[in-house]
Amino acid sequence: MTFRYLLWDFDGTLFDTYPPLVNSIQQALTEIGQHISADRVRALLSDTLSDTIDTLCVEFGLEREAFIERIGHYQAAITPADRPPFPGALAICERLNAAGGANLLFTHRDRNSLYNLLNWHGADRLFLDILTTEDGYPRKPDPAGFLALIERHALPREQVLAVGDRDLDILAGRRAGIATCLFNAAPSPNVTPDYVIAHLDELAPLLCLDADSDGKSTQR
Repeated sequence: MTFRYLLWDFDGTLFDTYPPLVNSIQQALTEIGQHISADRVRALLSDTLSDTIDTLCVEFGLEREAFIERIGHYQAAITPADRPPFPGALAICERLNAAGGANLLFTHRDRNSLYNLLNWHGADRLFLDILTTEDGYPRKPDPAGFLALIERHALPREQVLAVGDRDLDILAGRRAGIATCLFNAAPSPNVTPDYVIAHLDELAPLLCLDADSDGKSTQR
């Protein structure tokens, strides 16, 4: 099976935004005399950031809004350069567009912060359509955002591949009736993606591409 349309997640999939977030959470806790490992924070972030904050507030007896403010203080010092695309991310988007396919994006991130990152890295032009939290669709694993993009552009579902780094992305894709690809993570026992990859270059054999960077023909 090859695909013409990629339906991307953003944080942890297209852009490597988790390391500075993990560090901000650790710093916010250290400031108040609490400590947590980076691995533990990353594991918690496999769910939503909101749920991660709730869990840590209960665990450490924190007031939620004050904790969010502490995290935000450290996040404010992070630049777009600290949140780069994953290796191969923009190149695979470029190749798919050049072959007549399209990239679409559904993220829980707000529109302003999303476009700040996309514009800074020159990636805003790579997407046919983008939905953010302001568009009002339920959070994944609800498939509503995926379905909206599919229906808006009349995409054949058999040609759409959802790519994400969390169970939420895979569940949303499956509920939308499209194939799914888990990136940079191990599948959990209760979630079965169609594909699992460790590097975004591994998407190339799954896509309808006209030619690779060396001019050699690829799958069609």
